[in-house]
This record gives sequence, C-alpha cells and structure tokens, in this order.
Amino acid sequence: MTQRALLVGPRGHGGEGVYMARLREHPPDGIGYAVAGDFHEGAPGAPCEVAREVLLNQVVHRLAIPDMGFRALRLRERFDLVHVHAHPVHLSGLGTTPLVMSEGSSAAVYLGDYLGWDDARLARGFARSRALYRAFGIADRLLALERATLAYVFSRWARELNLRWGADPHKLRVLYPGIPDPGPALPASRGDRETFTFVFVGGDFERKGGFEVLEAVAALRDEHPQLRLVLAGSDPNERNPDRLAHSWVPAARRARAKGLLAELERDGIARRMAWIGQDALRDVYCAADAFVMPTHAEGFGFTNVEAMAHGLPVITSTAGPAAEIVDDGTTGILVTAGDGVALRDAIARLVAEPAAARRMGDAGRAAYLARFTVERFRAGLRELYDEALNG
Repeated sequence: MTQRALLVGPRGHGGEGVYMARLREHPPDGIGYAVAGDFHEGAPGAPCEVAREVLLNQVVHRLAIPDMGFRALRLRERFDLVHVHAHPVHLSGLGTTPLVMSEGSSAAVYLGDYLGWDDARLARGFARSRALYRAFGIADRLLALERATLAYVFSRWARELNLRWGADPHKLRVLYPGIPDPGPALPASRGDRETFTFVFVGGDFERKGGFEVLEAVAALRDEHPQLRLVLAGSDPNERNPDRLAHSWVPAARRARAKGLLAELERDGIARRMAWIGQDALRDVYCAADAFVMPTHAEGFGFTNVEAMAHGLPVITSTAGPAAEIVDDGTTGILVTAGDGVALRDAIARLVAEPAAARRMGDAGRAAYLARFTVERFRAGLRELYDEALNG
C-alpha cells in the first residue's frame, strides 16, 4: 500500500532544487509525494498559510540568519509522513505525524564559507535565530529539531559541522544523495587521443575555482600542448553572487584572467559553453578526459559525483566533504583551495600520464556505482522513513 508523504522544498535554487527534482522523480518504494515547492504554494491536503508565510519572511527572517526562507503550511488531510528539505518551516496541524527534515550541508557553510562570517558572528546569529524559531513554533534541520522526528544531511562532514553548532546528535543522520546512472563507462579511446581535455562545470565561476583553473592551464600550455579546457555553464564575467559580502578574486587578478581566457580561446586551447541541459552535459563529459573544480567553498559537490559516474578522474579541492567523495590518488586528486602550484601539478600529472588518468576514472565509476546511485539512495531514504514512521 502506498504511503502518502507531504514533500516541501525549493524549486530552482541550485543544488537544492536539483535534489528536490530528483526526489520527486525517484521517490522511495511505497511512497507517494504531494509536493509543495515554491513559496506560497501548497499541496493537496496541505494549503499554504500565505499570511503567516509572508509575516515570517518579511519580519522574522530579517531578524534571523540569512537562509532559504520560511515555509508555512496547514495539514488539513492525513499524511503518513512530512519531509521538508532546506527550509525552516511552520506546520499547523502536524500533530503526531512524523517529520523528516533534510539539508545538503549546513547553514554554517553558507554563512561562514560563502558570506565570510566568523565563529563569533555565527554563534550570535544561531543563538538569536534558535530563540526566534522556538518562539514562533518553527522547525529547523539545525536550530530547532524538537518538532522533527529525524533529520539528515549529505555527508559525515556536514553532520559533524551541524553537531558543532547545536544539532541533536540523536536525530541527525547521514544519507548520501544519488544521481541517475549516465550509462556504462566511456569510450575505450579515452586516454589515446592526441589531446587531453579537462572539463569545468559550474554556474559560479569564481567560487568554484575557475580563475585558478584558467591560470593553471595558461601556465602549462607550452609544456603540454595537448592540454585543452572546456568551461561548461560558467561565465567568468559574472562575479560571485554574494560579492557584496565576500569575494575570492580581486579586480586586478580578474582582469588578468579574462585576458588569459581570451588568449586561450584564440589559440584553440579553451572553449566556453553557455549553461546547457543534462543531455548535452553528458556529451561534454563523454568528450573529456578529466574533470577539474578546485572550489573554495562547497556544501556537497554534485558535479564531482557526476564526473565519476561518467568515468572521469576528478581534481577538486579539500573544501567541504570532498574527501568523502574523491579518494585522493585513487579516483582523483585533492588540492588545497587557492593553491595554484598544487593545482598545476595535479593537472600536469594527469596530462602526462593518460593511462593513470584512465585508471582513476575507472575507479571513480566503480565508486559511483557502489555509493551514489539513485537505487542506493532510494533504499536508504526508505529505511530512514521507516525509522521515522516506527519511532
């Protein structure tokens, strides 16, 4: 018998929106979702309390930490379970219905790594927000888990970070996300081509380390004339979205890097592609020999997993939970964010040793199949739902 679950979460908000889309497309066995996605949007049997939602977002949100924004819904029909992703939420009529909350990483990642808050400011913001949430009956995956049955994040790294800032260790679990299998490992000709192509995929060029990649490729182009770079979904001219609060690239360096990119494009070494759909992105991965994204800050890093699923070795930074995804020296190479020398060495190593790069890619594909498939995720979420339902 299908169990009815109310699913609340964002649409179109970067990785969190992608995750919600995959939840809707691949629900666990025996679960039927009623979905409330955008702000002011309810679901059958659970209308949005628009006036309350507006009040929370216009008044309380300004006093609390910057976040995804509040949702407010009223349960008018019976649900077996409620699952809220990424949002603090007010749920009227929840009663004894189990509530599962989830988030990719932690609000502390966005505030600390993206916006540049120090620990003292984080502590003040969390204390103030926790008090507000409790006063207004708001459930939150970090600051107010009293009303939640269970919560989960995408990595052990994120769990430890949330525990540091006060999450309930008895309620917080880890569940790795899953992505659809793009198909069997890729062409046997990979590694035997005259060129060696790295692909960089990401909408936030600055935060993802795109400028470091440009500089590394420019520095290596004479030593390794077979080196190529494809920039997919990125515009180096777009500054970091949180630029008023935090930036990784000063203006002079940005201007120099733009000049380097123009030279690399002119010489046929680099190629830019506008944001593309998933089908076209598969072609980009298939045509590449390796993936590179030395990010400065990351909540999870879905593109690392996508690259592994396509059989590519991954060069990424140690930011966030990367060490849980990429096995350094086996499925890829980990570097310190901002370390241009280490990045150049990693790129040069793979270019110079295409057979070793292919072995890393094969190992990455095997790691994906063992840990990050949709089937594995659905089974894990079903177990977590059962724990909440039986709790």
